[in-house]
Amino acid sequence: MDHRELYTSTWNALGAFDYAAANKFATRFLRIYQPFSGLLVKLTNCENLYTQLSFLKPKWYYMRKDPATEETTKEISILENNPTMVGVPDTTPLLEILHALVDLCRVRQTFIHLYQALLHSNNTNHHNHHRNNKDGSPFQIVLKDLETLEQQAKVCCDDNRLGLLGLGVAKEIRILQTLLKARQAIVDYAFQDACIALFTCKQDLRDWKMACQEQDYEEKSNTATQQAVRESTWKTMLFGVSGGGNNNGNNNSNTSDNGKHSEQAWPNTIRWLEKYLDNLYAKMTLYFNNILLDKEKLLTEDDPEKALWKNIKVDYHEQICTFRKRFGAHCVGLIYEVTPAVPFHPQGYVLAGTPYEPPQGIHSFPFIYCQPNQPPKEHMPNIISIIQGSRNKLSDPKSRPVYFSDSKIGSTYYLAQADEHVVLVVIYLERQVQQREPTTLDFMSNMVATLRGTSTIADLSRME
Repeated sequence: MDHRELYTSTWNALGAFDYAAANKFATRFLRIYQPFSGLLVKLTNCENLYTQLSFLKPKWYYMRKDPATEETTKEISILENNPTMVGVPDTTPLLEILHALVDLCRVRQTFIHLYQALLHSNNTNHHNHHRNNKDGSPFQIVLKDLETLEQQAKVCCDDNRLGLLGLGVAKEIRILQTLLKARQAIVDYAFQDACIALFTCKQDLRDWKMACQEQDYEEKSNTATQQAVRESTWKTMLFGVSGGGNNNGNNNSNTSDNGKHSEQAWPNTIRWLEKYLDNLYAKMTLYFNNILLDKEKLLTEDDPEKALWKNIKVDYHEQICTFRKRFGAHCVGLIYEVTPAVPFHPQGYVLAGTPYEPPQGIHSFPFIYCQPNQPPKEHMPNIISIIQGSRNKLSDPKSRPVYFSDSKIGSTYYLAQADEHVVLVVIYLERQVQQREPTTLDFMSNMVATLRGTSTIADLSRME
């Protein structure tokens, strides 16, 4: 194996998360240039810690100044100032790679900052802040930083100097971008934008995993995951796959021991990105339930509601129906609060150039999901009044759901903010039964935590 092949194999092993093979390649560089071998060992260790999200684990202290960056920069200086003293016939290829590694380390440091920012966003009162400054929400700040990072990463990724490792960096940036764009599109009830972002994200995840699977190099470890199989239908491509509802970006049933082991072989970065993608699939299916149900009715003669939720990991519809049936709730629904800053279209999109007429009065608080299917119009004055009078409590992510009882009509209301524009509502017709309250509050708190993505984002520091 010549020097160029050794370089290529090293980047491909690192890009495929095969750190055992990467370490073996690193030792081969001892015969070429000993300091470079030491740098590769350190880089391999750093990459392993990074892809396991170790820097987000409790009690983990991550150094602000990456020692790998410092040592690589020092080695560049030695090679540039004394090229004839290091025993390498041609230092140009090595210098190019060292410069790319410095850029890679800086990109990783920025990634660490962004994942930390997402994790910290769980404790931020961003619902209320978003109302006044859309560009200032934690998610929008991370999106802006990702745009800058994308430009920064081109230096080490675009010219293929780092092979599959560089491709993985570019894919991770793009996937995280499209996930956050999909999240915002769902929150803003932009159906078309959400579909495009989720589809793009799923394609990129599958292409990244397939690129890892297709690598062939010496010293390859026996950790290859099951081969992905391309799907042809829009439903499976966008919403899920056959076989137990495991939406992992490829057509695996994962019911065998082999399948389970294979999924565990992927690093925590990829597994968490897929987790967040699954979270957004379910959220989109709930928020755009009315739109998607109309389309599903054209495709199936069976129960369209069951067909719609088939293969979606989190079945919100079933959870809501089960809760309502068990505890006798009159209505469980999601209300979208229309604001001047974000146009609202019941169908989720309009043709370019279509004049926008914002809904007025009671129509500016439409139900985007409701069980039973007919929204309780007679309760809307009460619901709107509660929303407008409880903004601070609703927008506080640490607050319990808002409770209000109208003794005149014997109705009880529970409200909780699921997103910047979306409020979860539970209505009981008779006087409140005390035993019901804790169950209702727990149901709503859990529902809101998963819809907001709070629990999924918290998993960043809990991935094993």
